[in-house]
Amino acid sequence: YKTKGKVNGTALNQFSVDEYNGYLRIATTTGNFENAKNNLYVLDEDMVIVGMVEGLAKGETIKSVRFMGDTGYVVTFEQTDPLFVIDLKDPENPEVLGELKIPGFSNYLHPVTENYLLGIGVNGDEDGAGDGMKVSLFDVSDKKNPKEVSKFEVLPQENTDNLWSCLESVAFYDHKAVCWDSKNLTMYIPYRVTTEYMHTEDNSYRSEFNSTDNVIALQVDIKEGKLKQVNNYTVRTEDDLKNYKPVNRATYTGDTVYSYSQNGSEICSF
Repeated sequence: YKTKGKVNGTALNQFSVDEYNGYLRIATTTGNFENAKNNLYVLDEDMVIVGMVEGLAKGETIKSVRFMGDTGYVVTFEQTDPLFVIDLKDPENPEVLGELKIPGFSNYLHPVTENYLLGIGVNGDEDGAGDGMKVSLFDVSDKKNPKEVSKFEVLPQENTDNLWSCLESVAFYDHKAVCWDSKNLTMYIPYRVTTEYMHTEDNSYRSEFNSTDNVIALQVDIKEGKLKQVNNYTVRTEDDLKNYKPVNRATYTGDTVYSYSQNGSEICSF
């Protein structure tokens, strides 16, 4: 045991904390609801705070963080998704270089190259979060002007009086569900769409469920700065939710893609 330090707030997950060149960087959120604020602290080897940025995005909370060398990326959310780009070259003087506001938010940030960053999360509009999945490709080559150069959305059916549909993905809260093929710049993400059909016959109520598990494969074209769908693998479609076997993971070997369902330990190949 050598020393200890202290910063304000709470850290979201393991990506909120990073060590680089003898310094510890940590992103935190303080307060709740309209009083929430977000911060980034830099500590030296003695756990003394040497630099900080405080008060980012008042009224919002951190949804994802990624540190890449001398740069930190922080996503916060209330109704729109600000992506903050923070320069950490000078540990004693961290500086917000750029900010991008887009609908929805990213739960997980994944580096593609030094100039490109993928964000996986929830779609949305100016009124807040939506009910689908959104994968964004960010061009961060100009740190002062980050851009969402491409996006891909997977949406459930539109809800009506007789139909309710939702999309879920374990990737929203567990980054290990995201599989990255660095050679082919392809990402595999499992997700599930559940739909309830509601019927009224003879003054009686009846509902039917339909659930489909999928793995979507999206490829990054770094020359064109685009995100495109390679394939969408349908693992199964069920009418009986008692046999619920959500797809937790996807991976690949060579030209074969595998999905893995923890409940029932079911593996499918494509």
